[in-house]
Amino acid sequence: MNIKHENVPGQLQELAIEIQKEDYAENVEKALKKKRREVAVPGFRVGNAPMGMVKKMYGQNILLLEIDKLVNEQIEKFFKDNDIKFVFEPLPVEEKSKIDFENPDNFTFVYEYVLRPDVTIDFSAMPAVTDFTVIPGEDEINAQIDQLRERHGKYEMPETIEKNDSVSASYGGEKEAFFFIRDLKEEAQKEFIGKKVGDTLTVAMRKAFTSDPFFARAFDLKVDELNDDDPYTYDLTIKRIGRINPAELNEDFFKAAYPDGSVTDEASMRETEKQRIAAQYKPDTDRMFMDRAISTLLDGVNVELPEDFMRRYILAVQKDMTEEALEKEFERYKNSFKWQIIENELVKGEDIEVTRADVEAYFRDYFVKTYFGNFDAESVKDQLDKIVADAMKNQEYVKNAYDLLYDQKLVALMRKKMNVEHKEGDFKAFIDEISAQRKEDKPAEEAPAAGENAAEEKPKKTTKRKTTAKKAETAEEPAAEAAPAEEKPKKTRAKSTKAKTEKE
Repeated sequence: MNIKHENVPGQLQELAIEIQKEDYAENVEKALKKKRREVAVPGFRVGNAPMGMVKKMYGQNILLLEIDKLVNEQIEKFFKDNDIKFVFEPLPVEEKSKIDFENPDNFTFVYEYVLRPDVTIDFSAMPAVTDFTVIPGEDEINAQIDQLRERHGKYEMPETIEKNDSVSASYGGEKEAFFFIRDLKEEAQKEFIGKKVGDTLTVAMRKAFTSDPFFARAFDLKVDELNDDDPYTYDLTIKRIGRINPAELNEDFFKAAYPDGSVTDEASMRETEKQRIAAQYKPDTDRMFMDRAISTLLDGVNVELPEDFMRRYILAVQKDMTEEALEKEFERYKNSFKWQIIENELVKGEDIEVTRADVEAYFRDYFVKTYFGNFDAESVKDQLDKIVADAMKNQEYVKNAYDLLYDQKLVALMRKKMNVEHKEGDFKAFIDEISAQRKEDKPAEEAPAAGENAAEEKPKKTTKRKTTAKKAETAEEPAAEAAPAEEKPKKTRAKSTKAKTEKE
């Protein structure tokens, strides 16, 4: 076995791997003998099929697997031994390779690879990135407190409907609908307010609701199956009226709503709810900052990449990609590759690792806030432990949590390193800020959806080269270095160096 490589100026390098027959013959023979012991051939007992028949049936495929293994081992060893930093995966050069699996003897595999470009990030030379903080308004805080008071209020069943009541009404025989008066349009509310249990009224209910989802939920229908020509007029008979009298702001309420004792009066309650509302906006403001920071880095950092190689690489590893489609999307892909290189440089030497313990802590905090906020922590410990353990078994949940936590650390790092312009305001001001930036970036008709950026269009990475003719399939999992250990993706392989052969 021999590896030939000569450094040439530029990023694009060439590597040749020469494999002699003696490098693979013994392992191929062992694999064939093992296959003979295992295979069931009609007319022969398992393990007794003639070796010639086994070779004819499985020989070429076994040879392909062995050569594929040798090539990959040698390429990986070459990069490791020579401490070569590269981007993308090596691509086969078919016209320079010498491969004939029909008449196997010596093989030569030639690959091109791209040296990782040197990247310098000069944060001081870049413009400031806007970082927006949403400050909840008094109306939002009041609405949040009203919901909390209702949650801990007293339920009763009055005889007459008022604006904040819920209604159960029968229609069409034994069918029953349930809805809140507040979900109706103002004119429709007037038809119901003042009605009593037992009263009957005829209403075009779809027109009565403020939205189709409210209507569909009330009458147990599916939004996408609604008939646009049907007003859904029903004869409704009021069966039950529900009302919640909001809890008074007193000691009993504070104990029930904040069992950890953190809130004991109205002032601390308002501050707590203000912080909770602000936390709900943080993922959106983080995303805006991240999008703008990535855009600023893409504009401000020079990353040299060979475009011809990139095009061939994308066509090799992206499933169903065509040259026409690639031409339309190439700038997005180029920015994606560029961002991956910048990101690697950005996080070099920084501690933004996300551990399994971090993911578990995230789940625990989420479930406490979502389901057990009003319970004593010790009383729900066993139940909480089980829910967290179940979540940790779900690879999709773990991946999503990992990605979220990683992005949070990346955003924190960019805030620390980049020039930042701080702004604050209510939610409307935040929306205005996003809209203004979109108009500045591009015409409104071309503006992307909120949260869209080049980094979200990353092509999937490949980690292995294939010597057979099978076209590479795109990995659906995240890159191994960006996922928890238990979630490392299966490897994908680059395009073939030979005409199509028998599949593995």
